[in-house]
Amino acid sequence: MARHVRISTISFLLESEAVSQAERYDQAFRYLEAALADGPDLILLPEMFETLGCNEWQRVQGMHAPQARFAAALDLAMTEDGPVAERFLEFAARHDVTVVSNNLTREGAALYNQATFYGRQGDIVGRYRKVQPTENEYEVKGTTPGDEIVPIEVDGVRYGVFICNDQAFPEICQIYGLQGTDVLLHPTQAAGPTENIRSEMLRTRAHDASCYLVTSTFLQDKPLGWQYRQSHATIYDFNGFTLAETGHRAGHATATLDLDEERWTSWCSRYDHRRSILRQHRADLYARAYGEISPQKENMIPVRESSAIGS
Repeated sequence: MARHVRISTISFLLESEAVSQAERYDQAFRYLEAALADGPDLILLPEMFETLGCNEWQRVQGMHAPQARFAAALDLAMTEDGPVAERFLEFAARHDVTVVSNNLTREGAALYNQATFYGRQGDIVGRYRKVQPTENEYEVKGTTPGDEIVPIEVDGVRYGVFICNDQAFPEICQIYGLQGTDVLLHPTQAAGPTENIRSEMLRTRAHDASCYLVTSTFLQDKPLGWQYRQSHATIYDFNGFTLAETGHRAGHATATLDLDEERWTSWCSRYDHRRSILRQHRADLYARAYGEISPQKENMIPVRESSAIGS
């Protein structure tokens, strides 16, 4: 019996007027409520929506002392056992849907850019922490990078998450593909470097991994700050073709994905694309080459021994 999953992705409007963090969360839940009309199994929200155009975060960003800025960010960040998480858990259980929300998350004295899976049974069923934070996130804001690239299985579907700047590192999606991931989830704040380049990049990531790819992002009613986010939420198939999108409008796009569909391309003569990539890929060669290069180059994030990764 073929496996299918129905996914909705959110295009999140950032208004010209700044709002409170609580109001931004309320906005997110209005989008979730609207998406329920399409009967999704999973709904994806964009990257750290609670930090953009919010009064509290604008005050944090205006602080000049690094320690004070980091302490203030810790106070505003959500926790997995806090009221924001409880609200997501209650929503997911009440509506029998999985919600993936990407928020700045605190664990102890560390801050993570984390996508959390809130399951149908009212429990957290997985999390992914951005492994490639930007220089500003890591060096200025003090965000701790994640160390795991592992699919998250929910209701028999294997999801691989990569967040915003992770898109610039194709190895992440390729690793997910080699692990048998079904669907790549890409919450982001980015709309570029240009919208066309971003779109082509994500199509390529889908094809490289031979996975469906779902991205959730923002649009603005007018330019705010250094970047004008005018993008759209999109669902791509494993060849990079668009299955559903919002266009330049707020709301959601939804598609049903056939996870067992044969993944043919023009150059696969014996096997479908997924099986062909798995058989051809020389992971041992690339691992050796990366291992030799890594200690010799400048590394923003210190090199860690493989035994320490994930610990």
